[in-house]
Amino acid sequence: MSVHHTIKRYNKIISILRRRPMSYEEVQNEIARDADAAEYNLLTSQRTFQRDIKNIGTIYEIEIESNKSTNQYYIKDDVEDLHSRRLRENFEIVNAIRLSKGFGESLIFEERRSLGTGHMAGLIHAIQNRLTVKFEYHKFWDESISKRTVNPVALKESRNRWYLIARDEDTVKNFALDRIKNLAISEHKFSPVDYNVHEEFDNCFGIINGTNEEAEKVVLSFTPQEGRYVESLPLHHSQQLVLKNVKEIRFSYFIRPTYDFRMELLSYGNQVKVLEPESLKKTIKTQLKQALKNYN
Repeated sequence: MSVHHTIKRYNKIISILRRRPMSYEEVQNEIARDADAAEYNLLTSQRTFQRDIKNIGTIYEIEIESNKSTNQYYIKDDVEDLHSRRLRENFEIVNAIRLSKGFGESLIFEERRSLGTGHMAGLIHAIQNRLTVKFEYHKFWDESISKRTVNPVALKESRNRWYLIARDEDTVKNFALDRIKNLAISEHKFSPVDYNVHEEFDNCFGIINGTNEEAEKVVLSFTPQEGRYVESLPLHHSQQLVLKNVKEIRFSYFIRPTYDFRMELLSYGNQVKVLEPESLKKTIKTQLKQALKNYN
């Protein structure tokens, strides 16, 4: 059996048991409903299933145990890291795309320009080996083109785009991959860049950082309908539920109120209200008033 088949079987077992505890027979019945069950031979003996559970614990750090009284399997400890989860999710997306071939109405994508992901492999190689890279950069704001020679630090995802974080002369900057052209990886090695990406972006929303805004407590009040959506898909990792009733759902954050965060708040229209801090409330009110003037 191929590695592809095995990974698919592991992913299927994880997704099934994340729903609820199930017996071996119930898991097999759920797997049998998969369109690929017959092609990939995903159904297994109980002995193979036991081996799969051990491998899932080792590879994904997801501990699955059985309840002897009910003969059901359940996920006891789920400490799967972000990288592993994203790999599993992307594997399922790729498999869904493969399944949808010839069925154009079953999988609908958004129309959008290339994300520049073709640069990712080369940039990861440059980051890991500390190699300087050169490219042409087409700016978002004015469509000007500049030639850059930078020391790459990391790749970061933000709102369905990927960005290169790199030292450009004496400053660390962000470059959207879809704006990079004619990428070339040199053989010139550079010294390690003293820049902790996780710390720098910890209190940021999106990709904007290095600005004058300091992280502060932000409290937002959403309508119940929109609040339930935000509760299921948090705006920021610091999101904490403060209040939930039939009139509103309120969250608190510790975040820098940067431009991209303010634009996100404005996108919710009348479904959100800034309660704290007062400075952010005034800024949003001013921008809403300016937006209304466009319709006068």
